[in-house]
Amino acid sequence: MSQTPLLSIVAAVYNGEKFLAQFFECLEQQQLESYELILVNDGSTDNSLAVITEWQNRLQNVKVLEQENQGVSVARNTGLAVATGQYLAFPDIDDKLYPGMYATLLAMAEKEHLDVATCNGTYVYEKNKESHPIFPLDRLQSTGVLPGHVWLKQALDSRKFLHVTWLNIYRHDFIKQHHFHFEPGLRHQDIPWTTEALLAAERVQYTSEQFYDYYIHSESVSHKPDNDDTLIRSAHHYMKILEMLSAINLRYADKVRHIPACRWQIAKEGLGIIHTIDEMKDLDKQKALVHEFFDRGIWQLIWRNAEDLRLRWRLGRRFFRLKRKISR
Repeated sequence: MSQTPLLSIVAAVYNGEKFLAQFFECLEQQQLESYELILVNDGSTDNSLAVITEWQNRLQNVKVLEQENQGVSVARNTGLAVATGQYLAFPDIDDKLYPGMYATLLAMAEKEHLDVATCNGTYVYEKNKESHPIFPLDRLQSTGVLPGHVWLKQALDSRKFLHVTWLNIYRHDFIKQHHFHFEPGLRHQDIPWTTEALLAAERVQYTSEQFYDYYIHSESVSHKPDNDDTLIRSAHHYMKILEMLSAINLRYADKVRHIPACRWQIAKEGLGIIHTIDEMKDLDKQKALVHEFFDRGIWQLIWRNAEDLRLRWRLGRRFFRLKRKISR
């Protein structure tokens, strides 16, 4: 193995005991010749560390970092800070990677000097055993080399694009050059990360091959039943995301000018916040959140970015309902 690995695989581990064996088997099946695996144990309280130790000798070049529980963003940043590979990957340990994924992406990246190489994957719903492609096959086909903002426009225009880091590999120097990091404490931090990375990237290529299964299961924090307090937290996460997306749009104004969907996604996620508010049961908590929604400027941000007439009509109807909630 060369001194500088071709790929650094950075993965956060938090109480992942039941998923780790499959994750390690998936990595073993990648048959990579030059890589490092950086596992950040994010304060696990189960037997994750024991499983990691058991596999550490079987896999080559495994680094294990320990930290108190601070969430996936901080864990990824911790791993990113010590990564030495030419390319970076950020898989989730509870998902499935298919053989050839990283070999394919690395071959694309090296051949075409890419900043980002990306592939397709599959959503797998544990409860009803359904699955479907993450990127719709009829709308997004394999591409040649594209400027990142052109790929972002194509993906957003498909109206099915979800911002995810785990389908991608990134050129390490590109990430360092732009000082990219994951926002600490923010759930769904992949939304601003992916948006900015693609707006900054000069060379991106996509293959429609499905190399990754993303499991939507009962263990997932983001898919557990909601109560008012979790709904408030979710609304706060998305308010922060909208503020970050707005700042990103300003930083890359020349490119975003040609991508109406960059503004559409702010309005769309804003509708999601309004839906979250509507789901709340405690009227006092709901009223306080609506006040924050307006006082923080989130409504104005959403309305300003809603250029589609249909979207504006939907938002207009909800505006008066929101105002009624705080006039009670």
